[in-house]
Amino acid sequence: MIYKLIGKVRSLTGKVLDLAPKDVYGRFARFIDEHAVEQDGKHVVPARLTHNDIAARIGGSREMVSRIVRDLTTGGYISVDAKHITVHKKLPANW
Repeated sequence: MIYKLIGKVRSLTGKVLDLAPKDVYGRFARFIDEHAVEQDGKHVVPARLTHNDIAARIGGSREMVSRIVRDLTTGGYISVDAKHITVHKKLPANW
């Protein structure tokens, strides 16, 4: 039981240390990279996530996530269909 608790604390500490220096876009890009899987030759985030869901998971606001998604869609980096996010090309390092 103690070993499981130690492992969980280490995992959470690592996530906090990784997220702390990044801005919302950096956290969004990492979220997409971690959750995208390959389907039919495309990278897709298969979960049906709302902008609120994503914002809660990355520690940002729904408005900021909506702005990022809109800009990335306009730039041709991603598309959103039926709540699935499809990645067409590598996301830019900065937004």
